[in-house]
Amino acid sequence: MRDILAWALATEILGLAVLPLLRAFFSNRRDAALLSRPLGLALVAYLGWALSLASGMGFRRFTLILVVLVVGGAAWLARRRGTDETLRAAVWGDEEKLAAILFWSATAIFLAVRAAGPAILGAEKFMDLAFLNSLARYPALPPADPWMAGETINYYYWGYLLAAAQAKLSGVAPLSAYNLALATFGGFTFCAAACLGLRLSRGRLGVGLGAAVGTLFAGNVVGALDAWRAPFAADFDYWHASRVIGPEKFKTINEFPFFTFFHADLHPHLLAFPYFIAAFAVAHRWMEAGGDRGARRWLGVFLVALAAGTARAASLWNMPALVILLAVCGLFLSTRGERLPRPAAALGGTLAGLAVALLSLVLFYPYTASFQLENRGLARATQVSGLLEFLGVWGLLLAIGFASLWPRPSDDTERARRWRDFGAVLALAAALLVAIPARMPAMALVLLLGIFAARAAWRSLHAPDGDAPGVFAALLLILALGMIGGCELVYFRDSYGQDLQRMNTIFKFYHQAWPLLAVGVAVFAGRAWDAGSRRRPAFRALVAATGLLALLWPANVIVSRFRQKDGPFSLDARGPLARRDAGDAAAIDWLIGNAPEGAVVLEASGDPYSEFSRISSHTGVPTVLGWANHEGLWRSNDAAVNERLAGVRTFYTTRNAREAWGVLQKYGVTHVVLGNMERQTYPNAAAIAQLPFLRPVHTGETAIFEVARPR
Repeated sequence: MRDILAWALATEILGLAVLPLLRAFFSNRRDAALLSRPLGLALVAYLGWALSLASGMGFRRFTLILVVLVVGGAAWLARRRGTDETLRAAVWGDEEKLAAILFWSATAIFLAVRAAGPAILGAEKFMDLAFLNSLARYPALPPADPWMAGETINYYYWGYLLAAAQAKLSGVAPLSAYNLALATFGGFTFCAAACLGLRLSRGRLGVGLGAAVGTLFAGNVVGALDAWRAPFAADFDYWHASRVIGPEKFKTINEFPFFTFFHADLHPHLLAFPYFIAAFAVAHRWMEAGGDRGARRWLGVFLVALAAGTARAASLWNMPALVILLAVCGLFLSTRGERLPRPAAALGGTLAGLAVALLSLVLFYPYTASFQLENRGLARATQVSGLLEFLGVWGLLLAIGFASLWPRPSDDTERARRWRDFGAVLALAAALLVAIPARMPAMALVLLLGIFAARAAWRSLHAPDGDAPGVFAALLLILALGMIGGCELVYFRDSYGQDLQRMNTIFKFYHQAWPLLAVGVAVFAGRAWDAGSRRRPAFRALVAATGLLALLWPANVIVSRFRQKDGPFSLDARGPLARRDAGDAAAIDWLIGNAPEGAVVLEASGDPYSEFSRISSHTGVPTVLGWANHEGLWRSNDAAVNERLAGVRTFYTTRNAREAWGVLQKYGVTHVVLGNMERQTYPNAAAIAQLPFLRPVHTGETAIFEVARPR
């Protein structure tokens, strides 16, 4: 309970620290309150990181507390001196209460799910825990790679830095912070989606909640069918709904947000997710503000660059969508999104948007320069999605989207209606002509809904009183459909081979498209809900039925998780660890409490997605080599990875003391582990206990030896 309270207090303090700045930017209390918590963490972590690099103070708790005090003090001093009514409004009112209810309600759901199963085990959780531990344990930047001693992390680690910053501020150990961060980022996501939905519906709470629920708490068609067939089964296969798109033997990854937060890999796509959505809300406000001048203008530019930069830094896959977002918002800057701008203003605005995108890159340049990942470019996809499997992922959102955007007879005159119907048929025919010969049935749906979204944007641009929210909501749909359709045409090359060519591309871009589609559909569904039409009862019934189907999978997996509960409710992952292997748990505790800064541990290394490298993952103390597969991917198959793997094996299997000593010296090893994992992996590993330069410092089923000079 102490950890939860400390974490909650840190979350609220971070939100309060930036609340006046956000009120000044948004000119309202609602949006400021909804985004204060995630943007408070983003700003404090960024400034703490920058101060650590510039001053040599290190990424420490003291540094972060200092930043919170400076940011909060400056923001609230500006509030006292300001004359804006919104800025000087009461600290806590109805808007702040609503934001707190939304944030903590969503967060509480994921806290309960994690408390029922707090184990950090399976998939890539060991990798995520290792990175979090490294950033939380050590102040040095760039952070030490816990799986390759002597090197820094060669992967985009900004999301872990955000979680580590909150862990340091709250004083919560990583084994609990991991689960608290998962739930907190879920709450961040819910509020960001609600904020965007409320902005684009002119404050309609129902639309805001629909956007938030559709973004975070909705499942897909396959998940709904799975839940219907096996309701609340204790052994429910939640994995199946995320592996729908073929080919049959090599499924791609089609995670949707609730799966991501339930599955609980604290991975970059999860950590970047709320900031990706928040970037759209902040950019929309920047576009809406248009010609702001003075300090408010530069505050807006900085916040847009910070939000977009945070989303991109946490997951580099977000960059294309964010650049398009900022360019389009810049394009409409002169008209605040209400009308098409004049050519000169359009060009100038687009350049301004691209300049903000460039600023977001510059702000984070020292971070992105700290690692180098291989870029193999694009290739044409030779695999496409089948129609049924495509609908298995997107069917629910597409159904509401088509129903909301389908032209209604009451919208136009009789003549215009005839042209509309002709245009719809022509658009459908064109979509089919493009899709079917190319054996891309999914593209027919994508193109047709894209045409309807473009039509909605055109109508909003020509609305008598202006309809900037409609333009932006249509932009969300078009961008989402562009990403979904793009996966049918091209893929980003990686190391997974031809059979898995689209695995990561579909994974990362479907994940970005989901919230944009969910929010855009919610906005237009809200409009259609109120429209005077003979089809309104049928439409409302469709929305209700689709909403219930979307909630079947999330409800099913939550109940199933509670049925699987083993042990007391807790957010501390040490309990499950001790039940799996008490010896490992005791050794990990000893290292956390006794290993000095600069320590290097030697332990068994082996296959990924397993318990290899469990000591370094749970402590953050670097090991000679963690999962060789992952280090090979991050480091472009550097020969040093296999050399280290061979060195670990040599140490645990050789009977030559000189050879064993050479391995320890080469990699600067200070502590050696001997547990069940080492005994099972390497023949005669127990013989290392007789080496003259190993001094036992922790005994038990898993022993730890300190390396000393040979006598």
